[in-house]
Amino acid sequence: MWLSVNEKELKEFFEGLKKLVWNNEGPKPAEENRRSCPVEPEIRQVLLRYLNQDVEIGTEAGSVAGVLQAVGTDYVQLLEAGGSVVILSFTQINFVQSV
Repeated sequence: MWLSVNEKELKEFFEGLKKLVWNNEGPKPAEENRRSCPVEPEIRQVLLRYLNQDVEIGTEAGSVAGVLQAVGTDYVQLLEAGGSVVILSFTQINFVQSV
């Protein structure tokens, strides 16, 4: 099977296809596509100082008090005096203080 193609039309076809695929931005160099390692949130560094201590953590819904048991990459785990375990996301925390 033979196909006869106009070179100008073929180039325009691929240019249009490229714009569709890369949203008119063109391909990005490999260096731009690499993401650097995320920096530890400042709140995590602060919370790590209070690990295994009695703290009060303030949120929009109120305060929670207890022993700070764990600090994850984006959450904390608190053991209240009554034995309940509370897990809070960093985004929920307004303040933390020692009790």
